[in-house]
Amino acid sequence: MLLLPLLLVLATAAFTALVVVENFSGGPEYAVEVFGNQIATLGAPGLFLSGVALALIFCLGLAALAGGLARRRHHRHRAHASGPTAATREEQGGRRSQPAHGHRRIFGH
Repeated sequence: MLLLPLLLVLATAAFTALVVVENFSGGPEYAVEVFGNQIATLGAPGLFLSGVALALIFCLGLAALAGGLARRRHHRHRAHASGPTAATREEQGGRRSQPAHGHRRIFGH
């Protein structure tokens, strides 16, 4: 589920970068070109609104990516919390391999 939002974010960023790099002409009307092909002619309000639309699509991709990462973390935490049973811990000498709160120990903390 992380691939689609990541692709959306990267495609929006790449398209925006291409349009900005290839369109440095000024004037009342802007001819938007990508790879030498003119895809639109926009005035100042149209250019502003298309930038807003691209920003919204980019933010939607970031929100979906963050949601996917949170969901993945939740599932990993749930699978990790079910971990070894009390009988298994007794066989290991009564010690827990992980702290009770479910996080890994890093540098003894």
